[in-house]
This record gives sequence, structure tokens and C-alpha cells, in this order.
Amino acid sequence: MKLQRLRVENFKLFRAPMEIDGFTDGLNLFAAPNESGKSTIAEAIRAAFFERHRSSAVEHLRPWGESTATPTVELDFELDGKPCKLTKAFLGKKRCELVIDGKAMDGAVAEDHLAALLGFRFPGKGASSPEHMGIPGLLWIKQGTPHDISSAVGHASDHLRNALGESLGELASSQGDAVLKTVETERNELLTPAGGAPRGAYADALKLRAELEAELARLHADIEAYRSGVDRLAGLRREHQRDDAARPWVALREQLGVAQQRLSDGKGLAERKTAQDAALKQIAAQVGSWRTQLQSMEREEATVVQRENNLATVKEGLEKALGELQAWEPRHAAASQADAAARNTLRLARQAAARIAQDKTVESLAEQLAALAQNLDKAKGEQDKVTRLQADAQALAVPDGELKRLQRAADMLRTAQARLDAVATALAFDLQPGARVRVGGVAVDADVAGAVRQTVIARTEIDIEGVGRITVLPGGTDLESLGVERDRARDELAALLQALRADSVAAVEERVRLHALRKSEANAAEAVLSALAPKGLGALAADVALREARLTEARAVLQAMALAPDTPVPTTAQAESEEGAARAALETASAALNEAKVKAGNAREQVKAADDELRAVKTTLADPMRAGRKREASEALTDALAQQSAIAQKAEELAQQLRTVNLPVLVQDVERLERSTRQAESAHSQRANDITRLEVELETKGALGQEEIASEKQRDVDHVARRCTELERHAKALDHLLKLLRDKRSALARRLRAPLQKHLDHYLQILFPGAQVEVGDDLSPGRITRQGVRGAQSGAFEELSVGAREQMGVVARLAYADLLKEAHKPTLLILDDALVHTDEERLGQMKRVLYDAATRHQILILSCHPEAWRDLGVVARSIP
Repeated sequence: MKLQRLRVENFKLFRAPMEIDGFTDGLNLFAAPNESGKSTIAEAIRAAFFERHRSSAVEHLRPWGESTATPTVELDFELDGKPCKLTKAFLGKKRCELVIDGKAMDGAVAEDHLAALLGFRFPGKGASSPEHMGIPGLLWIKQGTPHDISSAVGHASDHLRNALGESLGELASSQGDAVLKTVETERNELLTPAGGAPRGAYADALKLRAELEAELARLHADIEAYRSGVDRLAGLRREHQRDDAARPWVALREQLGVAQQRLSDGKGLAERKTAQDAALKQIAAQVGSWRTQLQSMEREEATVVQRENNLATVKEGLEKALGELQAWEPRHAAASQADAAARNTLRLARQAAARIAQDKTVESLAEQLAALAQNLDKAKGEQDKVTRLQADAQALAVPDGELKRLQRAADMLRTAQARLDAVATALAFDLQPGARVRVGGVAVDADVAGAVRQTVIARTEIDIEGVGRITVLPGGTDLESLGVERDRARDELAALLQALRADSVAAVEERVRLHALRKSEANAAEAVLSALAPKGLGALAADVALREARLTEARAVLQAMALAPDTPVPTTAQAESEEGAARAALETASAALNEAKVKAGNAREQVKAADDELRAVKTTLADPMRAGRKREASEALTDALAQQSAIAQKAEELAQQLRTVNLPVLVQDVERLERSTRQAESAHSQRANDITRLEVELETKGALGQEEIASEKQRDVDHVARRCTELERHAKALDHLLKLLRDKRSALARRLRAPLQKHLDHYLQILFPGAQVEVGDDLSPGRITRQGVRGAQSGAFEELSVGAREQMGVVARLAYADLLKEAHKPTLLILDDALVHTDEERLGQMKRVLYDAATRHQILILSCHPEAWRDLGVVARSIP
């Protein structure tokens, strides 16, 4: 199928008729800005084929605001080598006319015939949607949809399969599909489609078998429990009779009484042992107290010698500290005098430096003041000059546009006079001297040498003295109007000159020139003034006054400064260095003197403290009662040691007895025998209760006939197991058969898809050299494998980027077009901004793909980026 001409009228953007002809058989590139009608052209083609002419759901095809317009589309195209023409009008005057190779059709018959030829269908009612558009919907790419290939292929799958089926006829047998469907249905009745798990009757049989087996197992467990209960009842009865005869709890209670008595005796020994331990701790504390008191008295006696030695040592330290203090006092005084002298010298040096600096400041301010005063005088002169020039320019100013009006009026006067002179009557006089002639009442001067020439445009009388009167009647038909025009132009020029107070146009032009000159001179003077006084005359004058004040202040400060001394004064840097050295020496001497004073003070305090400690010790030792307290403490220590020895001996005897008794074991014996007694009595009572309970349970179970029920249940289990085995064999057989049929069909499908795979591989090698793509069962692109930076990479079509899916969507549609062409189906490709997400390098590859496909198909490319398609090999066309 090849388009040849398109005409639209009252269709959305195109209110007036718009026609495009001269479509080529291969590539047709239309490039235009946004909102210029590219997508409208594509929509017009789709509407002409996909929409019923009588549809009322196409209101959107009308131009905006045109509620009565009739959208109309005319298409001339070639189909199977036959010329065709389709005319379709919507909404208003609805009609559809189709002519194929001279044969005319109209209405729904024509629409249905086209649908059958091109491979699409119409909806039952309403507007057409993608699922109805079939092959054209796949090949005519709408803006923003090139990457959505699977749904478009799905809507055209029947037509694609028909094309494949015609290439490999017997492989597309519908009878095989019916057998596969039947086997799959029967298999899926017994097994799940995905995992092959049992379902339906098979799952019910397995569930019933599991339930029956569970019930049978429960019955067998009950029977076994009954038999075990009988045996356990006999054992319990024997044990109960044996306990009734032996009564073991009585002997245990007697053993418990003996153990409790032993425990009581052992606790008595432990209590006495605890009392002896407490007494031993108390007497030990007393021994420690008396011993500490005696040791303190002995230390006090030894301290006297130590205190005397310490007093002598600190006195030696005091003498040394006083010597250091006496050595540093004169040095500190000398350093203090040197520092004072250095500070005085530094003061004098700084005063001299400050006077010099102030003197320089006065000189600098005087120079600045002189320069500013000179600038102020010049600026005042320039200000006066600016004022004078601006006044001159203002006086010479001519209002805007007046000169042009004046020049136009002068031009109009010259033109009118020239036209009047061209048609007016000319009078030439060559008079004798003394002749008297009057023209229109005005005398002509006969004394002027040479001829006199004058033009007249109206009735004019010439009076010649001594001769008579001559009347001149000009004969031009429009002399009067030309004269009026001349007078009007002259009056207008005179009014303008009078308004400008000028005599002529040249005078006004001279005024304009002088005005521009004075204005330029004023601007130059303003520039000089701005350079002299950037912030204005006031600011400059204020600056001069400020500098005068600062100069006066600086001179006053200079006069107030002390005069330089008669003796030479070092430089400030030298004086500062000497003052720093003197200050450092004074700081060192002060630190050393202070340290010596601190040492002397500390030494005095240490001597005083040592002397006080020695006196205190001697006073303590000289106390007459101290000897008595020492004797009493010694006697008390001896008595306490004797008591401690006796109590320790008694405690050891009690500990030896306790070790033979082993009190913890006695406690455990009592606990063990109490528990054993309770357990024996409780076990005897519990056994009696168990015997009663078992007797009731066994009587109840014996009356149920569980063994007969178990036999019947076993027969049911065997029957259901045979049914499960039968269904399992049937399901496995169907599953195996389905696998064989699917494998066979897959092999057939691969052969069926081989032509499509061939065309896809052809374009893919241009776009992605070395890449491979699988064709899915739905004939859409599947997994793609290509070489990347990390080697071979594989992924599903949906995992590609939007740009890559866009490119693959176009490539796949070109492959479908090749397949349809081989099956002698009509093909036309429309790409409406189909590669907007493609980078420059990949777009270059896609141009090669499209150029190759254009050798077999007509392709319409609509784009708003003409610069991107300059190297496509065709000239871009604009939208009319």
C-alpha cells in the first residue's frame, strides 16, 4: 500500500482545505514545529480507515469551536498495484466513497471491504480503539507508543499468524490445536497447570484416602491403647495389693522421727558453736584495742628523737632560704632601676617618632587641601560652562519631529510649485528703457537688464502705458487646484516657520546643528565636571572644608607635642628592644626574688611547726599519769589473751563435734524421708484412683466393637487406594502426553516463526551487531542477548530502557512489515515522533535501518527535529 495524495478539510487544526501530494514510494519525511499539524495528519489517515463515517463518537475531529463543521479526509493510494481513492466525511454531511481500479463502493460496504483488505475491524459501536486496529494499528506508530509493542502485536496476532500460516500451511493445523487443548483440559482436571499438584477428582481421592488412613490409624491406636490398658490395670492391681500388705510409709515415718532427733541435736551444737565464735570475736577486738594503745605509746616515745632531727633540718633550710633572699634583693633593685630608665628612653623615642609622623601628616594634608581647592575652582568653572551651554542648547532646541515636518512642507511646496509651473502660462518681457508695464496691478521694472519672466495661473491683466490692456486667460484645466495646493503648502510652511520663529528651512536646520553642538559641548563639560567632582560640587566643597579642619587640628596637635630633647634619642625600634630586654631582666629578678621570699616564708613555717610538734610530744611524755595508763593496758592485754585462748579451745572442741555430725546431711535426711513418706502415701492413693478410672475406661471401650470397625475401615482404605493409583497413572499419562504434544508444537512454532525471526535478525544486526532476539509465542520480541562492557548480557524486552524499547519497537514493526509483504499483504509504516528518546549515535543506526526498509515499504516519518534527519537521504517537507 502506497499513499499518493492526502487532502483534509475542517479536520481539527486544518479548517481550510490542506492537501499533500507527491508522496514517494520509499521515505517521506515531514518536519515541522510543534502544533503545526504533523500528528493531525497521522490522525486523519487513521480516522479515514478506522472510524465509521456514521459514527457519532468522533466529535473530537472537528476544529475547536466549530460545532457544525464536517471533517473530511480524501486519500489517493495504490493497493496491490491498483489505484484507489477513499473519501470520508464525518458528523455533518456523512459519507464514505471508495473507488478501487475504477470500481466504486460506498457506505459500510466500502468500509468493511477496506477492513478486510488491510487487516483490521470496526467496533460494534462507538469510536475505534487499539484492539480493533489490527495490522495498521501495529504499523502506524502513534506518538508516544513505539515502546508499547506487546499490546499492538496482540491486537494484530491473528493477521500475523495468518501471514505465517500461508507461508507454512500445514504446520498451522487447527486440528492439532484441538487435540492439544483436549489433552491439556483433561490433564488440568487432575493436575494444576503450573506445579502439577493434584486437583479435582485426583485431589479428592487423595484427600479421602488420607482421611480414611487417619481414621484407621486412630482406631488401631485405640485398640492398642485398650490392650495396653488391660495389661496396665493388672500391674496396678498387683502393686496396690503389695503396698497394702507391706505398708512402706509406716517404716519411713519411723526413720523420719530418728532423723529429726539427730537434726535437733546437731542444731544445738551449732548454736553453742555460734555463741563461742561471737565471744571469741569480742575478746579478739579487746586484745586488738589494748595492743594498739600500747603500740601508740611506744611510737610516741620514739617520735621525740625524730622530731628533734626534723627541727634541725628545717632550721638549716631556713638559713639557706634567707641567704638566697639577701642575694636577690640588690639584683632586683638594679633591674628595677634599669627598667625605669629604659621605659623613659622608649617614651622619649616614641614622642620624637610621633612628632615626625605628625609633621608628615600636616604636610600630606596641606598637599591634599591644595589639590582639592584647585579641583574645586576648576569644577566651579566647568559648572558655569555647563549651565551656559545647556541654556544655549535649550534656546536653540527644536521640538522633536518639527524639522522633519518643516522639511516635508518645503518638499511639498517645491513639488506643488514645480507642477504648477509645468502647466501655468509663462509671460516673458523684454522692455525698452522707460517703458511702463503693470501685470496684475504690479509694475514691471523695465530698467532690469535682460528679459523678465513671470508665470500666471489665473486671469491676469497687463496694462501697457500708452498702448492699452492685455488680458491673459490661462487655459489649463487643473490650474486652480494646483494653485490651491501650492498655496496650502506655502501657508503650512509659513505657519511652521512662524511657530519656530525662523525665516527659512535652512535657518532651522542651522539651529538644529547648533543645538546638537551645544549639547555635545555641555556633555563634554559635564564629563570634566564629573571627573573633578564625582559626587558633586557640594560634596567636593565639604571635602575641602573637612581637609581644612583636619589640617588645623593636625597643626594644633603638632604644636602641643613636646620639643625633641637636646641629647640624642635612639630610634623607636632600638628603644623598644632595650626596654624589652630590661623588662625581661626585671621579670626574671622579680620571679627569683618572689621565689626566695616564698622559700624563706615556707622555711619559717616549717621551723615553727616542727618546734610545736616537738613541744607537744615532750608535754605528752612528761604527763605523770601516762606510766599508770601504760601499766594498766599491759595487764589488761595479758588477761584478754588468756581469755581468748580458753574460748578458742572451747570453740575448736565444738567444731570437731559438728564435723562428726555433718549437719547439712542431717537436714537432707529429714527432707528426703519426709518427701519419701508423702510420695509413698500419695502413690498408694493415686494408684487406687488409676485402677478405678482404668476399670471404667476399659469397660466402655470393650462395648464399642472397635476391632470390627477397624476391619471395615481397612476395606474402605484399600478401595480408595486403588482409585488413587488409577487416577495417578491416568494423570501421569496425560501429563507425559501433554509434554510430548507441547514439545512437538514448540518445534513446529519455531519453524512457524522462522520467517519473522529472519527479518528481525536482519534489522537487529544493523542496530545491535552480534545481538540475538527471541520471538515469543505471541510473536512479540522476547529475551534479547547482546555484547556489553562486561561480556554477553541478556534480559527481557521489558527490562530495556525506554529508548532501547523504542528502537526495538520500530525494528520489530519493520520486520512484521517484511513478513506481511512476503505474504502479499498491504504495508504502510507511519512513524509519528517515534524516536524521541534515541541518542545521536543510536539514531544514526536507526536511519540505516529505515533507509534499508524503505527499499521495500513506503514510510512516513513525522518529526519536530528537522536537524536530526538531515542525513536520512531525503529532503524534509513542511506542512502546507
